[in-house]
Amino acid sequence: MKRNILNSLDSTVRPRENLPSTRYSIRFFIYTIFVLANFTQALASDKDVVAATGSLLIRGGWLFDGISENRRRNSGILIHDGKIVDVDFLSNEQSSTLARVIELAESETILPGFIDLHAHYNLDLIDQGRAEEVVYNGIVFLANGVTATWSAGEFYPERVIAQRDLIEAGHAIGPHLFVSGPYFGAFRCEYNVSVAADECAAWPNNITEKEIRDEVDKWAQEDVVSLKIKQATPDEAKIIIEQAHKHGMTTTGHLANYNVEYDVSTRDAILMGMDRIEHQLTLALGRDDPRSAQMNEMVDLMIKHQVYYGPNLQMYGGINLRNAHPTEMTWADESKYFTPYTQARLLQRGIPSPESEQKEYDQRIIELMALYDAGGKHLLVVGTDEPVYTNMLPGFAYHRELLAMTYAGLPPIDVLKAATINGAMALGVADRLGSLESGKSADLLVVKGNPLEDIKTARSIRLIMKAGQVHDPEDLLRSAEGKIGPAGPTDHADWAFQVKPLRD
Repeated sequence: MKRNILNSLDSTVRPRENLPSTRYSIRFFIYTIFVLANFTQALASDKDVVAATGSLLIRGGWLFDGISENRRRNSGILIHDGKIVDVDFLSNEQSSTLARVIELAESETILPGFIDLHAHYNLDLIDQGRAEEVVYNGIVFLANGVTATWSAGEFYPERVIAQRDLIEAGHAIGPHLFVSGPYFGAFRCEYNVSVAADECAAWPNNITEKEIRDEVDKWAQEDVVSLKIKQATPDEAKIIIEQAHKHGMTTTGHLANYNVEYDVSTRDAILMGMDRIEHQLTLALGRDDPRSAQMNEMVDLMIKHQVYYGPNLQMYGGINLRNAHPTEMTWADESKYFTPYTQARLLQRGIPSPESEQKEYDQRIIELMALYDAGGKHLLVVGTDEPVYTNMLPGFAYHRELLAMTYAGLPPIDVLKAATINGAMALGVADRLGSLESGKSADLLVVKGNPLEDIKTARSIRLIMKAGQVHDPEDLLRSAEGKIGPAGPTDHADWAFQVKPLRD
């Protein structure tokens, strides 16, 4: 039976008051063009309209747009061809529409799509280092409401680029994949190095300025938007940042090395022009640590230079957080998305050690709240940095990070802004992502409840929309079950890390 989608909008929705008449005129003109553009297609048949118009109205429930200070009633979000045409659409502005309608319950809330600014797609599943799996990890991200990711250092960047291009062409399902390219620094050799001075064939100790600039240029041509600096010297980092900025790319840094020293200090990185800092602002382990005296200076510099910060709390808290809050931090069987063979291998590894000692985790909270309390809440972003050798997945870890940030003392609304508009600003894509505003990509999720009161409701997802395409989270997750990892011992080749020498 054909479905008639010529819906008359509910005229009982309260109109806005005291708006200038010119705004109504402009908007009436926009909607007239919008309707006329679709009208001739609508004459053919109802079936043709559904296939051709690509227009949708989401009506009812509540709306948090990512930039306001609270949620509000949703009179309607009008979407056409993957973009938001109007927010707070009112039925009396146009007597009818050619849009399909999704009706929300009174208890449901619309949020902007989430952004993960430390999304690792590389996994260590066979004890031979890390390798990227983008296809099904991306689906799990999307099923959890994460509609955009930046991958924070890649060992097989060509895999991420290939999947990005398939998604953008409409040939694959996944979030917007913002590619980082390879690590910029000696961590291109993964855990074979501990500090920037260690030799790495992929990033030689005698790497030249020209080689560094050529590397930045190379990945800029692949549409990389932001670079990850890790285990680089101060001189190398300065060149990387300078060359990246010439291409309009941002940079971020993992500044401490595995000897718990700085390869590049936070102060130096900020003054060089680094755009974001990962993990920590100091090397201190508690307020009584003499190194904590640097914290206020680092916070002041972060605010002065508008440098974004990703604390990655759920990674530092790791198993300790899950033990302290078992039902809140672990609510799904994440292991079932790995192949049976991989599940067995991960089970044999046993329970991992904590990622950090309690003192280090506590210090991360101290620094996060110091930056927040000093007026830096708009500089906070959400990044999972999920450890890549357990049966936990970064798509689910995103919600652990949201919760951990509220445990630290952040109000849910500021966590949601960190997850949306702040992330878009930090990545330089706020003109198209990060909030529910006219002209932006229709990236959103509908959740069952009010996440401004309880952040956990952000994981109770009814639907996800990415670039106007609606996805059922359960369907997405079912499609990823049993898919991640090698199928057996003869299937290890694509799952092993390999050093790729910079020079022939």
